[in-house]
Amino acid sequence: MNNLKNILPLLLVTLWFGCEDLDFPDPNAPSTDVATVQTLVTGAEAGMRSSYALYLREVSSVGRETYYLEPADPRYTGELLRGPLDPGGFLVYSPWASRYRVIANCRILMTQFADDAGASGFAKTIEAYQLSLILNMQNENGCKIAPYNGLESDFVSKDAGWAEVAALLDAGYSELNSAGSSFSFTLSSGFAGFDTPATFAQFNRALRARVAVQHDDWSTALTALDNSFMDPAGAMSHGVYHVYSSGQGDGGNGMYADPTATFVKLMAHPTYETDAEAGDPRFSSKVVERATEITYDGLTSDLAPTMWTGDYDPVAMIRNEELVLLKAEANIGNGGDGLAEINVVRAAHGLADASSGGLSQLLHEKRYSLFLEGHRWVDMRHYGLLGELPIDRDGDEVFTSYPQPESEVPGS
Repeated sequence: MNNLKNILPLLLVTLWFGCEDLDFPDPNAPSTDVATVQTLVTGAEAGMRSSYALYLREVSSVGRETYYLEPADPRYTGELLRGPLDPGGFLVYSPWASRYRVIANCRILMTQFADDAGASGFAKTIEAYQLSLILNMQNENGCKIAPYNGLESDFVSKDAGWAEVAALLDAGYSELNSAGSSFSFTLSSGFAGFDTPATFAQFNRALRARVAVQHDDWSTALTALDNSFMDPAGAMSHGVYHVYSSGQGDGGNGMYADPTATFVKLMAHPTYETDAEAGDPRFSSKVVERATEITYDGLTSDLAPTMWTGDYDPVAMIRNEELVLLKAEANIGNGGDGLAEINVVRAAHGLADASSGGLSQLLHEKRYSLFLEGHRWVDMRHYGLLGELPIDRDGDEVFTSYPQPESEVPGS
């Protein structure tokens, strides 16, 4: 990504119906003269799926939720768990580049369709979401914010990056509230129930609550949750998802593997079992104990994920269960115990009420409710608890930040 202002790889997905007329614009690299609202929105959705499985595998490995045992590429068990993280390698660059390709789409939407409040509100929300994923990885090393211009753009600090995320979400929310009753475009089935300006605004507020909690802004978090889709009486699975298919230009979710296969790459960390509460269905529904262990590079696990049953199962962006736990977290931050919300989640899984709340209980609930959704490393870092994560081999360490990609730093 040398110059995002001039090179806009948009990852736009379209169907090819065998047209006889071959004089049509390239949907995978449209100029701003021919891009429509729909192609840009579709492209943004496709781009969000790109490298998302890689993102989840990486932050889950660094956060000692999982191992990714890949004999063909020892970087997953070497670089991610022992270091050093290579600023010129794909583990650092690929998640970064994929997120900024989506941001390029969003910037075109804001520029070309500035008078479409729904499109602009969508674009600001998605850009903020993508920046939040970048900052989750980069942490103290910051990110780049608009105007994006490759090597000519400077990194900003972590705090400035998160301030941009919050500002984009708040501006997007304002535009969504003025966008009328329907969008000028169609969203995928992953946004079912969130496909109008009013309901998409609830998704925006859910993201805003997540960001506020990460920064101990408890009052903002609680207000955002009140305007989100949080529903303690609702299905914990209700939310927004990445969706996949076998259609041309699309692909699988990248997280699924047959748990009974001879060799499974993505395996849960053994402590996910040893730390589990007896009879917790969140454990038994998310992993299965294999008859044979998987061992590679001095790491062993017999716990294969079962959260997905096929290559095209959806992958969550944010769910009601997380929102209820975010409310517990905000209440704990305000001096409460979060017990009421914690027990709502436990009851939804058929568990007896916890006798006490507080941060330790909250982190336990998030660990088992949100397994492999990208939160464990971020949560433990937030509360200064990375030292509690397990170290499996001499020389391993738990990183706090990813390095700035070499291709984004002049002179590297």
